[in-house]
Amino acid sequence: MSEKMTLAKICELGLVFSGGEEEGGGEGFVGSDGVFAENWTGRDEFKDNAAMLNYNSVTDLANGLVATKKKLGKNPDTLVEIPSETSSDDVRAAWSKAHGRPDTQDLYEYTLSDEHAVKLGPLDDNNMVMLKEFAHKKNWNQQDFKEALDLYHTMQVTGVDTFSESLEESKTQRFDAGTAILKGQWLEGTDDRTAAALAHLRKYGEIEVKGADGKMINPLEKLFEEAPQLKQSPWLTIIMDNMAQKMGEADRKGGGGTGALSLDGINSQITGIRAQQAVIRVKNPVNFKGDPEFKRLEESLKVLYQKKPA
Repeated sequence: MSEKMTLAKICELGLVFSGGEEEGGGEGFVGSDGVFAENWTGRDEFKDNAAMLNYNSVTDLANGLVATKKKLGKNPDTLVEIPSETSSDDVRAAWSKAHGRPDTQDLYEYTLSDEHAVKLGPLDDNNMVMLKEFAHKKNWNQQDFKEALDLYHTMQVTGVDTFSESLEESKTQRFDAGTAILKGQWLEGTDDRTAAALAHLRKYGEIEVKGADGKMINPLEKLFEEAPQLKQSPWLTIIMDNMAQKMGEADRKGGGGTGALSLDGINSQITGIRAQQAVIRVKNPVNFKGDPEFKRLEESLKVLYQKKPA
């Protein structure tokens, strides 16, 4: 818009230069230099418009109008009012349409990314209904809806990852603490006794029970499927080693009450005894054979070897 056009617009508002008069009488309020007269904004047509106080001359007013048109970049007739708490339904409806809000909440669409779906599982249908209802009330368009849910799920995944890392760190600390106890007590015999304890668990723990569908189930296999880390658990190893030793003592004393030992049972006890002897050798490498406990274990080994089938 040219300045000439702007001045024409101003003239339409009834502005006249001093030295002349307005239509219907009255003094002018713009000097010959284009500067507005003092208190010109007190006129009836301007007094309720505080924005007019920003202009001191016709040139200022013309430039302001030109700058406003440039900033808008659009025809003012195509612009819509941003609704407030007191806005009418028509104003709200016009804003919603201009902002791109779907006509109904069911038209919102959202799909989890593959990464989020793996960690968070499927979307909850009831939650999605509530989210769509909320988005529609807030005049969100489809992009608003997607970005909000993407951010929410990213935060959830971050929380899951942080919790998993913390849990894994805690498990590692507990595992290391148990392993330190094993190695402190069993020393070089740790690997042998660990293998013997697991063999003992399999020997006496592998039973079968009938499931609800009539099929036979191995509880020990199910346990390891649900918690595979138990196979390396130092705490379970300590428990099973203790049970193996106590059962071996009962068998050697004739109080086991279970009849003859199987070959696997004999080999398991032999492995456990040799692991105990290895500990004694480390503690007393010079005179381990003179150790009373070492001698007792030697006698136990002889008995076990005698029980082996020919």
